[in-house]
Amino acid sequence: MPFDANQSNDSPLNMSALIWGLLIGLVLGGVAALFRAPRSGNETRQLLAESEQSLREKIEATVIPIDPVAESMAEGKAAARRRRAELGLDNNR
Repeated sequence: MPFDANQSNDSPLNMSALIWGLLIGLVLGGVAALFRAPRSGNETRQLLAESEQSLREKIEATVIPIDPVAESMAEGKAAARRRRAELGLDNNR
């Protein structure tokens, strides 16, 4: 059935009902997602921070430093970040 611009509002699809249905569905879906989350917000943030840290270390390990001093500094920084995270002194929260 081709679209006809001159068609009256007698179509079975009411646009305001569609928009309200989408909005209500989004709200209900968001509420359901909050209740069905496998971890609390703090646990999820901590997991994301740990994943970000390990990814950062992997990226730093793959980048070839220009000189041995830069390599030593990068290794030292990575070790310091790991130790700060182990001690709970990480300020990236």
